[in-house]
Order: sequence, then structure tokens, then C-alpha cells
Amino acid sequence: MIKESNCISINRGTVPNKENSMIKKSNRISINRGTAETSIIHEEEIIHQIAKQQAINFINVKDQILKADLEAVFDGENNSRYIFHYLHSLDRFFINPMDYVYEGEKLFGIPENLSVIDSTREGYVHDKSIVISRKQLLDYFEYVKNKIEKYFEKLTLSELVEKPKDCDYSRLELILGQFRHLMWHVGLSSGITFSTKKEWNTFTGLS
Repeated sequence: MIKESNCISINRGTVPNKENSMIKKSNRISINRGTAETSIIHEEEIIHQIAKQQAINFINVKDQILKADLEAVFDGENNSRYIFHYLHSLDRFFINPMDYVYEGEKLFGIPENLSVIDSTREGYVHDKSIVISRKQLLDYFEYVKNKIEKYFEKLTLSELVEKPKDCDYSRLELILGQFRHLMWHVGLSSGITFSTKKEWNTFTGLS
């Protein structure tokens, strides 16, 4: 008999329990792999590891904003718009896009529709002369970073695999979706800057 409290149990194969004893788990994951070997991972560590990887993403983003050629134009849009686009996406989609209020115009003077870089979408403005300043981007970046860091401080493992209210995706899917979207755009904007400055951004990874 296995009694669980606030945990996930993932069993692969059969784990003999000769004494038929009760195993009590609290705030942790028990992963059993084939034999009696058992690995215990506290759920807080899983959230910590995801947050740690996002912290590395933030290092790369800030480095990019500091070095970017914001006025460089690619496919009809200047680089500042591409950077604002992915920051706005983090702000909107990382936590719950169905419960979102944009504060960037009130706080930093950046109209929300400047995040739209697809000419087929509502709100799109084609004007490559509109350049969002480095200070505005850095201030908005710090705002989004602080918001996400506070989110991780409260997030639990059970919530991670649940869908926020009225949302079609789990919190984990939203986070991983933003990891993918963010780094795609960081690569794009880094390439735009390289095309004019002939200098790549510093890349920060696991080590």
C-alpha cells in the first residue's frame, strides 16, 4: 500500500516490498526504476530547476538588449520591434494568457500593438521609423523578469501540470512554449545585430 500526499509517483516495472510496509511520501516524487532502487526528488527542486533555466534565458535576453542594433531593419521591421515582441509574449503567455492585463504602455510608454510583427494580424502598424528605445526595452524586461520570478516562488508541482482557468494548456506547456518562442527570437535578433555590427552576442548556457 502506498500512501501519497502532494506528490507524483512514477513507477517503471515492479518494486518488491518484502515487508509489505506503508510508504508515506510528502511533497516529493518517488521514481521507481525496475528494481528496489528508489530515487526521491523533492518537488521544490523540479520547480527550482525550471526557474534556473529561465534565469539563464534572462541573462541571454539582457545581453542581447544591451548589444542590439535596435534600428537595423529585417523583413520590413526594425530590431526593437522583434525584441519587444518576444518580451510581450513572455509577459502575456508565460503564466496565463487568459488572465492578462498589459501594463507596458502605462509604465514604460510602449503601445501594445507594436508587439504585432505579422502584417496579417489585427493591430499591426508598418512603420520602421518607430524604434523602441533601449531604456524602454530594459525597463520592460526587468518588469517581466520580476513578474516571472515571483510566479516561480509560488508555483507548486501539482499546479505545474494543471491548466490555468479558461486556458487550453497546462502551466508546464505554457512555460515550455515560451522557452521555445523566446530562444527562436533571441537567435533571430542576434542575427540581425550581427548583420550590421559583425559581432555575436555572448551566449550563456549550462556552464
